[in-house]
Amino acid sequence: MTWLSRLESTVNKHRLAAGKAARTVKATVVLDEILRTHRQEALSHDTPDLLGQAIAQLTEGDWRAQPKREANWQTYWRGLRLPNVFVYEGAVASEKAVPDIAWHPWLAERVIGPLSPQVKERLQRLNAHLFRQSECGQPLFPGALGHRERALLIFGDEKALDSMPHGGWKHTALTLADLGAIRRAPPLPYESSGHPDLPAVIVENSDVYYRLCQINRTQTRWSLVIYGAGNKVSGQAECVSQLLKAEQVAQLLYFGDLDVAGLKIAHQLHCKLHDEYGISLQLDERLYEELILNRLVTPEGNANSERFDFEALCGWMPHFVTHEMKTLMAAHQRLPQEGVANI
Repeated sequence: MTWLSRLESTVNKHRLAAGKAARTVKATVVLDEILRTHRQEALSHDTPDLLGQAIAQLTEGDWRAQPKREANWQTYWRGLRLPNVFVYEGAVASEKAVPDIAWHPWLAERVIGPLSPQVKERLQRLNAHLFRQSECGQPLFPGALGHRERALLIFGDEKALDSMPHGGWKHTALTLADLGAIRRAPPLPYESSGHPDLPAVIVENSDVYYRLCQINRTQTRWSLVIYGAGNKVSGQAECVSQLLKAEQVAQLLYFGDLDVAGLKIAHQLHCKLHDEYGISLQLDERLYEELILNRLVTPEGNANSERFDFEALCGWMPHFVTHEMKTLMAAHQRLPQEGVANI
């Protein structure tokens, strides 16, 4: 979901919450909510520029900024400047553009603008489901189900919610959580040593996963060796937390490529586990020491082109790791995690 669609959804939600006749929304209130909701993505260096572009696009449509001139705006966050308020100039047209459908009360308050034909069709099916549940005196969305299970019950199509953006379809204030649905990460492959007193380690490379499993069978360094799926590993945080709880493991370590992209993956997982599950992820210092000692460097390619300020954001990492990263960047090199293979 783009920053523009997030901005549109949030500003419309606040306008409607103030009443259908409301035309102004405080810009800081809107941006505060967006940055709070998407705090992981907000860490990117690109975010202030992308938000600035989204604001410019927003004010080319039904909204305008006040003050109009950007020179009169106030600095808000990381150089991003904001007007005092956003002023809506198309309320009547937008509200009347919503199809004249007898929405279920629960759904009516979540339709906030003109709908595309595809979204309209989905919402009509959802609408029918809501009325059926109400007529039978049943909860609208009983229990918590996987998003495909819920989609099958509502739409008769298990894939109907696959493409639903994190913040909901455009011009709706409707999320998977509202539907009692969960988008679950794929199951985590892992191997246990049967020693829960040892830390677990998570890696995001299949060759390294099998290598560490092999080492652990003879040297028993870790309670668990866990495989996370590449740069999607942060999306598996819930599965990781459940696995640690089930195996009664208290400490989690991470190992990956020593390049900017690799440190960014580690940092995103660190933040997600800490913020949402209270788990303190640390780097496996021994593996990084061995990786640096082996020194199987490769040209950096695109791996160091990520706009990610690891020096400012990664104070939780050992100093020797960030110091080595600076040395590698100066030489336009990287250390792929496979370089630990001869331990």
